[in-house]
Amino acid sequence: MIKVLEVNVDDHLYGGVYVLVKSIISNLPSNITADIAALEPFDDNKHIEEFNKNGSDVYYVGSKKNKILKQLDIYKNVKKIVKENKYDVVHLHSDVSHKILVSALASRSADKLIFHSHANDAEGRHLLIRRVFHKFCGLFLKKIPATYIATSSEAGKWMFPWADENQVTILGNGIDYQRFKFDAKKRKAKREELKIEDDILLIGLFGRLVPAKNPLYCIKILQSITEQESKIKLLCIGEGPLKDNFIMRLKEEGIEDYVLFVGNTDKIEDYYQAVDVLIMPSNFEGFGLVAVESQISGTPTIVSDNVSEKTKISDLISYVPIQEDTVDQWCGHLMKARSYVKHDVTNEIDKKYELQQFVKKIVEFYEQ
Repeated sequence: MIKVLEVNVDDHLYGGVYVLVKSIISNLPSNITADIAALEPFDDNKHIEEFNKNGSDVYYVGSKKNKILKQLDIYKNVKKIVKENKYDVVHLHSDVSHKILVSALASRSADKLIFHSHANDAEGRHLLIRRVFHKFCGLFLKKIPATYIATSSEAGKWMFPWADENQVTILGNGIDYQRFKFDAKKRKAKREELKIEDDILLIGLFGRLVPAKNPLYCIKILQSITEQESKIKLLCIGEGPLKDNFIMRLKEEGIEDYVLFVGNTDKIEDYYQAVDVLIMPSNFEGFGLVAVESQISGTPTIVSDNVSEKTKISDLISYVPIQEDTVDQWCGHLMKARSYVKHDVTNEIDKKYELQQFVKKIVEFYEQ
């Protein structure tokens, strides 16, 4: 039996790491068990119960102390559970090096450490300080023996700048293709629930409302396209610190009636069915999971050119710059999507991110 600890996993804003680890744990073979060490508390105990049903224990290893004392608590708590539970593998997930470093130093009693990079930049306030601190911690991180995984080559260079390309395994996220497969009945039911008429072009904006996702750029797009077409709605799935500012800006421009807010959901697949086109004007992405899920659902998908081209699994996706003078390009792609008829694209898309193949590769790392 191989025992694995997944570190830095929580359900806050339904982030990509949470979705990924949930998928991994649900599909592990019987000879591997995995528990979770959460640096932040879970928002919904229901999600902890779901992990428990899969045989996984969830440990909260953080604290509500100041940032420095919190890191000391994380170190102490991770070290304790790794030692007591005798984990064979500790799989550390993060977008910045310091979150890996503290837990890695505490996990050295495990046989194997895996560092998994999920982003290609820091996010949040005080970006310059965060980037400098990331590089500083990297000087120590590189001295700890570990296996390196990244969601994209950009994410690999961000987290492991000292490593040669052949030292970093690039793994895009694993996706359950059947979950997102187009279903006409689900589409009809969800649009009726949302009160979206057949002639409305429903645009999806799915993801956390944070600077990295650049949701405020959508206001410019919405302003422009509503000048050409009034039968438009923007469906926003997700929460985040920019939500209040986003709503305020919509009201200032007088376009708030064009927007529907749903918040977080663990039934995201139903909303992919409902939308006619999806936009993703990100400033940066470690990978761009939403872009792949969108294509699987048969939805025309317009993303910024900051999103990795590894997300291309069909001709449904377009990569567009996010500049002041490129708003018309976004609108052009949106208007083109109006004439597209959604259908099952199972036989038309690349299956390279199929969940079972991804889990198989992760299991190989655990078993090595």
